[in-house]
Amino acid sequence: MKSKLLSSTLGGLFALMLFVGCSAESDDGSAKPGQTGFSRPPACYGKCDGPSAGTFLSPYEADLEALHRTYGGAPLKSVEQAFSVQMDLGEVSFTAPTHLFGGPVNIIPYADEDALSDAAGRFFPHRDEIIAKVFPPGSVGFAIKHHRPSHRTISLGGSAASMKENMKLQDTHIGIVVGIEWNGQPGAITINNPQSYQQGLFGDDDYPMIFVRPVFPGYVSSQLQSAFMDNIRTMMVGFNTVSNFPGDYNGGDPLAANSPEKLQTHVEMMVRAIAGDAAAEQFFRRPENLIYCAELAFVATSAGLLFPLNDTTMIPLVGQQVWDTFQSELHKHNAHERSAFTEQNENELVSSVTLSIAPADLQPIAEYAPANMIEAERQKLAFKPMTMADIVQHFMRTHVPREQMGESLAPVQGQLLGLMRPGLLEAMGMDRLPSSDPRRQAVDALFDNMVQVVSTPYGSYAEFQQAIAPLMDQARAMTGPRDDSGTGLFVPPSLFHVVTQGKHNGGLLQLAYEGHGLHVTQVKLKANPSQPPATPEPVVEPNEPFAGSCVGSCGGVSPDVSCACDDLCVQLGDCCEDYDQHCQ
Repeated sequence: MKSKLLSSTLGGLFALMLFVGCSAESDDGSAKPGQTGFSRPPACYGKCDGPSAGTFLSPYEADLEALHRTYGGAPLKSVEQAFSVQMDLGEVSFTAPTHLFGGPVNIIPYADEDALSDAAGRFFPHRDEIIAKVFPPGSVGFAIKHHRPSHRTISLGGSAASMKENMKLQDTHIGIVVGIEWNGQPGAITINNPQSYQQGLFGDDDYPMIFVRPVFPGYVSSQLQSAFMDNIRTMMVGFNTVSNFPGDYNGGDPLAANSPEKLQTHVEMMVRAIAGDAAAEQFFRRPENLIYCAELAFVATSAGLLFPLNDTTMIPLVGQQVWDTFQSELHKHNAHERSAFTEQNENELVSSVTLSIAPADLQPIAEYAPANMIEAERQKLAFKPMTMADIVQHFMRTHVPREQMGESLAPVQGQLLGLMRPGLLEAMGMDRLPSSDPRRQAVDALFDNMVQVVSTPYGSYAEFQQAIAPLMDQARAMTGPRDDSGTGLFVPPSLFHVVTQGKHNGGLLQLAYEGHGLHVTQVKLKANPSQPPATPEPVVEPNEPFAGSCVGSCGGVSPDVSCACDDLCVQLGDCCEDYDQHCQ
């Protein structure tokens, strides 16, 4: 969207929740939306002009009856229904394709055991054989684990607890996927916080995932991409080894490594901890430095881009002796000897991950940017952290767009806002304050006023914006910026989801969709596995609000497959009417 992030404060939270400040503009001279109609190559999905167009196309498809046996609910007519949600909001009902990425669903089977049978009874010898084709040895990606198939309806009668999970898009864990070799054959494992999670495998049959992989900026050559991928992989094992999971993680935790400067301290402490420095080990036990699952992926990926593990970067940071000790532990690891990387890690499978010292001349990634971009790139991390404003904004963008559906939706949106209160207060740490605390009372009063305004239908969306503006100003005055501890910044699993959908930019990397992970027992071979996937069937009916729209579809196509929402559409002239508003 072309609106700016209004604030990381409560005022910004409500402003973005309600889409205040959005605008849509067309670039002069570009192809106009819908000019030539929609026609794309049948094998093209995701960001069709980007790297994901060349991903491994799985020979498997979902078995709808097997999915229904696992997840229950209404019988599924298509696999897309398993990754969408029915919004039943009183007089308004529509389908929101929350966990789709603009094209055919690419099914990637997973399992934690070998020698299983798929849904059709066909023998499936190796648990990770298809994942290993998506992530070959040495490559790194992410598994966004979620519960959408188990929660395919949202209604006004839902509980506050369920609304909290929906606000997080039902995304609940990030596993780091690493391509490895098993006895000379390709394989794949996961790295997680906590370390012992799934023993480094992929999980149960009722916990599906979305596989995505990093996409580097255009100024990074393929050779440099390989070097940075090696550095990221080593950082992931290093940080996983020394970090500790917040056992009572429930919102409000600070994002300590929230800037390049603070990330540098984390990198220094990681190298020192691997080298046996007790003070550095204690650094990662401090409450403010505990690292949850998605934060591990964020910190390690950012570190791999900004701090090459080579003499040039590390000797000034930690000194020759510490750096030599770190390298010694790394070489012992690669020789399959006992090392800090395995002795301090409860995931035994990390022993199969090859670690690397970065090339001597590798620099931080920003140094390869064009001269006019370097300073801006130096301030970025792998992904832009979220505020609570972003979290709520993306829920509303993917579920209930008021400006698109009109002011008649106001009472429903107000009720939804009210249901969000407990989750929002918890995430901001306000639920820990007694109701008599003046800060809590001020926030509650402002929230009540917001709900009242949001629930009121206005003559137009512009009038609504005008009515909410004074409350936004009051919120900004009441809640200034947070301190530099990282409190109020988040990297939830849903961050990886919305980055893949092209909705949350501002980091050094993008993410590309690779496929939906379903358990081996829920898939079967396609009738003609060699045939490219057909143009996807519409996810929603043509008269529903998401038809012909880029809402929730940036980087792909609209849910009814009538227009496109990727970068290529500007050249081909098949953009949806609201492409500029939602995807630029």
